Amino acid sequence: MKIYLYDTETDCIGSGSLSSAYVKSQLDAAAGADVAVHISSVGGSAFDAIAIYDLLKKYPGNVTTYIDALAASAASVVAMAGGKIVMSKYALLMIHKPMVGSGGNADELLKDVQMLNVVQSRLAQIYMDKSGLDGVTVNSLINSVTWMTAGNLNSEPVVSSLHQSKFRPQWQVSFHYNDCSCEFL
Repeated sequence: MKIYLYDTETDCIGSGSLSSAYVKSQLDAAAGADVAVHISSVGGSAFDAIAIYDLLKKYPGNVTTYIDALAASAASVVAMAGGKIVMSKYALLMIHKPMVGSGGNADELLKDVQMLNVVQSRLAQIYMDKSGLDGVTVNSLINSVTWMTAGNLNSEPVVSSLHQSKFRPQWQVSFHYNDCSCEFL
């Protein structure tokens, strides 16, 4: 079974056909058969990304994630759930610090900062578990807004498995966020 997590004009990770509820319904329908999760997304909700990641990791069948064009931000977390990750030689993967749009007094804003730090620690653990890299290295990549290609992630033209390779970023650029109004990431 194939599951497509492709952004639309109104949906990003956490909404519509990119929500954890949608992915769960698709996995229930697959009933243990192998699934291929195709990703082309700028990201969205870190919380939904973690929920999707957990759903895919617990799924009894084999899960292969395909980065078809872009797995950025929260979508990069979903990509890490694949027992096998396949990445087009033209695709990109991007990781960065979690973000939130927020308002309030100083105490309320400090609570948001604390939550963002907790969220980053959870995301970093997912990247560490998949890459085998230490926390200092992974957090440095997150803090730098790191863009990666299949060549950065594996010496082969297609990433056959991040489980056996390390993050090797070779370039970084700034990221311009889309209009998708999703929280955290």
